[in-house]
Amino acid sequence: MAVGGKRILVIGSGVGGAGVAALLQARGHRVTLLEKNGFYGGKCWSFERDGFLVDSGVHMFSMGASGQHGDINRRVRGDLEWLTAQPSEHLLVGGKYRVNLYQSPFDPRMALSNAASQIKMLRDRLLRRENGSPGATALQNEVYRASKRNTFLESLLAAAKIARLNPSYLVELDEISLQEFLHRITDDRTVLQGMAALAMLLTVVPYHQVSAGEFLWCVTNIFQKKTLGVPRGGSREIPGSFLRAFLRDGGELRLNCEVKNIVVREGRARGVVTADGEEIDADLVISNAGIKRTVEMAGEENFPEDYVAYVKGLKYSYSFITVKFGLDRRVIDLPAPSFFNIPNLDPDHMFDYLERGGVPEDPFLFTPLPSEWDPYAAPPGKQLVIMGVPGPIEVNRENVEWCERILDRAEERLMEIFPNMASHVQWKMRTHIAHTASITGKPTGECIGLAQCVGQTGVHKPAPRTPVEGLWLVGTDAGARGVGTEQAAGSALYVANLLG
Repeated sequence: MAVGGKRILVIGSGVGGAGVAALLQARGHRVTLLEKNGFYGGKCWSFERDGFLVDSGVHMFSMGASGQHGDINRRVRGDLEWLTAQPSEHLLVGGKYRVNLYQSPFDPRMALSNAASQIKMLRDRLLRRENGSPGATALQNEVYRASKRNTFLESLLAAAKIARLNPSYLVELDEISLQEFLHRITDDRTVLQGMAALAMLLTVVPYHQVSAGEFLWCVTNIFQKKTLGVPRGGSREIPGSFLRAFLRDGGELRLNCEVKNIVVREGRARGVVTADGEEIDADLVISNAGIKRTVEMAGEENFPEDYVAYVKGLKYSYSFITVKFGLDRRVIDLPAPSFFNIPNLDPDHMFDYLERGGVPEDPFLFTPLPSEWDPYAAPPGKQLVIMGVPGPIEVNRENVEWCERILDRAEERLMEIFPNMASHVQWKMRTHIAHTASITGKPTGECIGLAQCVGQTGVHKPAPRTPVEGLWLVGTDAGARGVGTEQAAGSALYVANLLG
């Protein structure tokens, strides 16, 4: 039912909050956006240091202008611009294969640039069995048969195409992990290493936990859209473009305005109370603070007991902790503006350290070079490098020290791969779970939000509408599929459409 010009409060200016505020303001509602920090964007923001434009985290925007971010931008008449590259990624696989990835897997340059590595991979591959796996689904056996005729990438694309044409497959595949799905298709160690790393990149969840349906949805859309890229001006331009449209249309943005409580009376959200004691009334409250924090702010006593238990049982993604480097000259010269180190480890145990402790000897590194995407991200002649590595979630002294040890080894590994970097570091800084928690106000430093694991995707994902009348959720925790902040943008579109 349409809300028709009602007063709406949105808590949090991350991509989901900024997006839904802009969409609803453009439709004639009276929207006030409250942000606890002195800057907008939440975990998707950027800052300047010595002439470098630095993203706060390490980001992946898999669909660029063709995805949910672009959809919101067009609907609110925003000014968001995207930059793409060919090839878009450069991979070091197992310490011996160099692979360039293009926007389309069928780009002829893909085969030409990767010919040497493909020969090595073919030489190292084990022979496959001739039959499909016992107990496999129709989709899995179809993909297995495809894998007998084609490369694994082509087989994965076949799976993605089948899933896109028949969405019921995604529902089925949401119930099993990507690891289980892949082991029914291939036993090729190199392939499984690549998929384990890709799952961590796209969802920040190990592949023995991530939903196969969610992973295939993400891969399908990446290859279908062919517009992986970065926003011109840094990650802050995604929420920034939404908020400029929001303000243009008459919305109110209040920075440094922390919400302490969501006011609930007679089973309905009536507004909020800020940390300064101000009570702000509203007809609807939309929270971009995450489902767990939202329930806390509204009071557990206002929700059914089973809903509270359900929320408490939801799992978060892991974190990506980073080292950012400002180099005094362009040192890393690669064909693509993003670099990945995929370690030569058993794919089923590549990220065991996240659950068991310790430091990986050869860590998975996601290393975008923002100044290679956007030359204005660094002063002329200089280079910006952001290195990310998976880390823990809970913020405590032991985990913060653990993050530092992981980053020590990750930094060493990056310097082993690019030895000329060390003598050209103008400045460097680290960000990890404590920094993320300071932005969100939560006791955790997860990269994305709720984990896209089995039991938490598709029909199992929390609905945007809560049991409290007039209280809605938006963001990565509510109602959408996708990679990182693309979930948040998809959620904003969904919530705006539901509210009219």
